[in-house]
Amino acid sequence: MDTHDPSRAESAPPPPSFGAESGRLRDFPLAELLWQFHCDARSGCLRLRKGALEKTLWLSGGVPVFARSNEAGDRLTDRLLARGLLTRAQYDQAQDLLARSTGKRIGEVLLENGLIRERELNEALGEQILRMIESMFSWTEGSWSFEPGPSADRITLDRSTAAILMSAARHRIPLRRLWDAIGDHHQLPRLDHEHRSDDGRAELTASLMLEPSESAWLARLDGSRSLAELLDDFDVDEHELLALLYTLRLLGHLQLELGGVPALAFQR
Repeated sequence: MDTHDPSRAESAPPPPSFGAESGRLRDFPLAELLWQFHCDARSGCLRLRKGALEKTLWLSGGVPVFARSNEAGDRLTDRLLARGLLTRAQYDQAQDLLARSTGKRIGEVLLENGLIRERELNEALGEQILRMIESMFSWTEGSWSFEPGPSADRITLDRSTAAILMSAARHRIPLRRLWDAIGDHHQLPRLDHEHRSDDGRAELTASLMLEPSESAWLARLDGSRSLAELLDDFDVDEHELLALLYTLRLLGHLQLELGGVPALAFQR
């Protein structure tokens, strides 16, 4: 059931021009920032800072290819230990070896000392990078900056930028922020013509890695029912629907119409 009061939404400053190479996350959230860089096929380093914390995402042609973080919970060895790919003794050995190595990455140290297989390392590293990227979407405060240039490190991730954004909306973006982005609950969600067919909906389901319950919404986004009416259905998962609409709209696959007139540009 819809409990959002659009009149309570705070007004937001207009998003910065993308001639700028830095800004505040409160003015331009990471999801919108990352999708704009993706559409512009930007290559370089996107750096987020919040106090002493720093997370860095490398893009190649607008596609995330690597990430780093100085947050303790983002350490690769901790993830390997949690997955059972390292024993506690191997974990302690890896930390000791890393402390005595100069200029080497933890992955290199693990491989050189036979503590992990290359295939296992690559799988774990890809998973860890995705976890780091997704954790960035929780930040609403802090600053961002972008430095153009190539990435020295590169990992092929198992999901598209669009699927990363969908996962972030699903798991990391709070309901209130989704409502602020969507706006008026009387709007009529209408999927773009290209994706209204069975094949079009199947393509969206695959590219966004939608869950079955999320995919089931696509056929209902035909502009005939308002968001409030959709939410009035029995046992609706409000966050699930809002996350899907947010992502589809951000990607340009959805219009939100009010009184038959398309709503204004993406708002927060």
